Amino acid sequence: MSIKLSERFNALDSDITFRSSDEVLFRVHRKNLEVCAEGFPPSGFDTNGEVVDLTETSTTLDLLFQFMYPQRHPSLDTTPFEVLFPLAEAAEKYQVFPAMNICHIRLRDMVGEHPVEISVYAVKHDYPYLVSEVAPMMLKMSPVKVMEILPPAHDAAMGASSWPKHDEGRHLQSSNT
Repeated sequence: MSIKLSERFNALDSDITFRSSDEVLFRVHRKNLEVCAEGFPPSGFDTNGEVVDLTETSTTLDLLFQFMYPQRHPSLDTTPFEVLFPLAEAAEKYQVFPAMNICHIRLRDMVGEHPVEISVYAVKHDYPYLVSEVAPMMLKMSPVKVMEILPPAHDAAMGASSWPKHDEGRHLQSSNT
């Protein structure tokens, strides 16, 4: 099996190597990770030359790592949702601050096409203005559907246990009965 290397992130003087879920290696500089993100190992952490496996695809990591170098960042203006959403999740997961801002701004533009996914993202990562933009669309859904969509810790925090519940016949039942 041949080794696949990122064309963009293959620096000979790199000091950490990541492997994407689709087996592409990214050789990057810890200093850049430290300055732009909080979710990666600090420079004092020694990987002993081992490759660090990540769960994200090479497409996602290629975009994510671009936000950690002193260069013009990708604009994401024409990035499709199928690419943007995993990038936004990765930016939040690894706390890549330069990417986090542009991702949630771009997701705001896609609320009409992807309200369910964006509502989960907004609640999970605490973007209340996104939640408020998605709320009118969510009100048109059954409470059961909303509760299925929201992460468990968040529906309880929002008082979802006291919401009226729909059964399959669309009859309202109080959750207190």
